[in-house]
Amino acid sequence: MRRNAAVVVSLVMGLLALVMMFVYINGRETELLQLSELRDAYVAAADILPNTVLDESVIQRVRVPSNYLQPAAFSTEGEIVGRVAAVPILTGTQIVATLLESGGEPALSFEVPRGRRAVTIAVSDVTGVAGLVRPGNFVDVLGTFEFGRPSGYEGGQVQYEDERTEVRTLLQDVLILSVNQVHRGVRPAPTPAGEAQPAEGEPANVGQGAQGAAIRNVTLLVDPPQVQELVLAQQIGSLALALRSDIDLGQIADLSPLDPLGLLNVEIPVKTRSSPAWRELRGGLSSLSPF
Repeated sequence: MRRNAAVVVSLVMGLLALVMMFVYINGRETELLQLSELRDAYVAAADILPNTVLDESVIQRVRVPSNYLQPAAFSTEGEIVGRVAAVPILTGTQIVATLLESGGEPALSFEVPRGRRAVTIAVSDVTGVAGLVRPGNFVDVLGTFEFGRPSGYEGGQVQYEDERTEVRTLLQDVLILSVNQVHRGVRPAPTPAGEAQPAEGEPANVGQGAQGAAIRNVTLLVDPPQVQELVLAQQIGSLALALRSDIDLGQIADLSPLDPLGLLNVEIPVKTRSSPAWRELRGGLSSLSPF
């Protein structure tokens, strides 16, 4: 009886060994077949710098085993030509989608941290530091407001008494996210393959509306309550920016509101100079608009 049991155990173990051997050989056969199956891949024929437009001169087609084909690899050359390199690509590296720029410009929302807001205010060359502010600069926001008690009507206009003008520093150390529609996420214009890249320190061309363009607005990074403050301040007064030094960031000054009496240190009310204005004629109607 014991002898029969030993024979049965031996047969079972032998059968198990045969099954395991079959599985192993079948797996190895599959691996070898995959190695023998060659697929088209596209590699860099030369070192490619970031922001380079890829063309046929920097692309080479090679045959590689299928299991060595990288994920997100391209199957045709036409999918690569005209795309822009996002990172350096060394010679012989397979060109895959993750190494190339995606279509379109990065959204400004990616530069707004959680819990913060981006708000835009209108400025000019004068109120915007002569148009020299750039995305990434820090500024203070000042508002000029006119005060007065309504005292009646004259000539169809509201008359005021106790009028005065006051300047207040509304916000300090505020990051500029964008100037006009140019922000730090906007890529420079791509360089065709074979052409020299801009030298280090040389300003890159960031497209229309960057350097040299008239400044019309800036977008600031603020907290949610400050959005309300800026929107209201822009409606009831005029805003101006003061550019901060890079070595003066994070410092908050305690500044009191300033009016003409405090500016000149006098007690006699200062007569306000009229702002320059131009007359607009439209549809037979005439209106006087300040500059």
